[in-house]
Amino acid sequence: MRSPGRHALGLALLVAGACVFAWRGEAELVGDHDLAGVVAVRIDLPSTPMSVATCEPAAPGACPERLRYAGRVLATGGSEADAKAHAQQPALVFERDDGLGRLMVDVPLAVRGLVDFELAAVELPADRDLELHTDRGDIDVFGLRGALTIDVGRGDVVVDGGDAGVAIAVEVGDIDVRTAGDADLQTDSGRVDLVQDAGPRRVFVDAEGDVEIELAGSADLDLDLEAADGISIRTQAVVALADRTLRRRVGAGTVLVQVRAGGSITITERP
Repeated sequence: MRSPGRHALGLALLVAGACVFAWRGEAELVGDHDLAGVVAVRIDLPSTPMSVATCEPAAPGACPERLRYAGRVLATGGSEADAKAHAQQPALVFERDDGLGRLMVDVPLAVRGLVDFELAAVELPADRDLELHTDRGDIDVFGLRGALTIDVGRGDVVVDGGDAGVAIAVEVGDIDVRTAGDADLQTDSGRVDLVQDAGPRRVFVDAEGDVEIELAGSADLDLDLEAADGISIRTQAVVALADRTLRRRVGAGTVLVQVRAGGSITITERP
């Protein structure tokens, strides 16, 4: 029979252990880095939600060649003072290598696993290429005219831009994209919504969930579609239903639309 004393001691130790890091602290995270001569920016951070907006380089007074950001470090600790001290220790580091600029985090070993990051406001000129990499966190990007690459473990992604092309890979999360460029979108657990914002562009989608695509045009398509829960196409050039697969060439068939969906596929055309 278990001793009541040993049971009480074990419970006390469990409660004490749970309270070791009960205090929370935070610190401001602000940066401003020169992008003169930098054509592509890579932001590579641990679990970090990110919100990116761009400015128009044609208005240099209002759009300096800078990477600017504001956010915070969130930390835990055994006391209020410890938590605040932990939040002060990490730093974001910006490095340049020819035309590439990279923003990454420097976390001292003593506080690894005790800190998280949020970048609520990131701004850069719209004509740069941009790469975003994080383990966990929702990401939204607006106004970019360069190429955009996003790689996130768990989080939803919303993009309006990426005119030079959008490539997104998500392990768990939904993808919503409006772009004038080619789109290569993959989610292992989630849905995909894509709207073409200019002329027809190539589309590659691999999603575990449903896929909805609004095409900019349908007169010159090579459709290669597979879906577990049915296919519906209603465009000016094609109206079709299929159970699981559909291959169709329209016109010269030079614009490939290739979709693999664990749910349904719905394709329409912008009025």
